[in-house]
Amino acid sequence: MAWHDESRIIGERVAIKNEKETGVITRIDYDRKLVYVLFTKLREEAYPYPEAFEQGYLVMKFKK
Repeated sequence: MAWHDESRIIGERVAIKNEKETGVITRIDYDRKLVYVLFTKLREEAYPYPEAFEQGYLVMKFKK
């Protein structure tokens, strides 16, 4: 994935390592270097950005 246009990943589904359900990327905080993922029941978690993608902790689930 090319990281030159990060705003394109907002709204995409991601699979998270050690989580049963998938989430949706809601926002990217560049100052704090965090990406926020929203799960069902409005639970939102923050993950380090872009390290979580590079280390395989977050995996994009593109629609076919």
